[in-house]
Amino acid sequence: MDVTEGVAFTLAMARASLEIHLRQEVEFLGLFDDVARYINDRHDLRSTDLATLIVTIYQNGGKLSNNRRKRFAERVQAHVLEEIEAVVARRMAGKPPSETEDQD
Repeated sequence: MDVTEGVAFTLAMARASLEIHLRQEVEFLGLFDDVARYINDRHDLRSTDLATLIVTIYQNGGKLSNNRRKRFAERVQAHVLEEIEAVVARRMAGKPPSETEDQD
């Protein structure tokens, strides 16, 4: 029995997983750390709320849904929600967390 094709396919999928998915995960973790550090330096939020907001905004293409915005409205001020959304969107676009850092 020749299983060469099956082994080659499995190897190709493993490589794709490592090259694509692992790289994407590393990029997301960098974004997450940058946003969390930036927001923590400026606002006092529960870490679980901040983590949920960053992940949610990232998964939603850089936008916070109205449903989530209402859900966090009691614990997180509207301007802070907007700032988190803006910082995640900036990092997703490959820019630094704040506009003033563009000028450095």
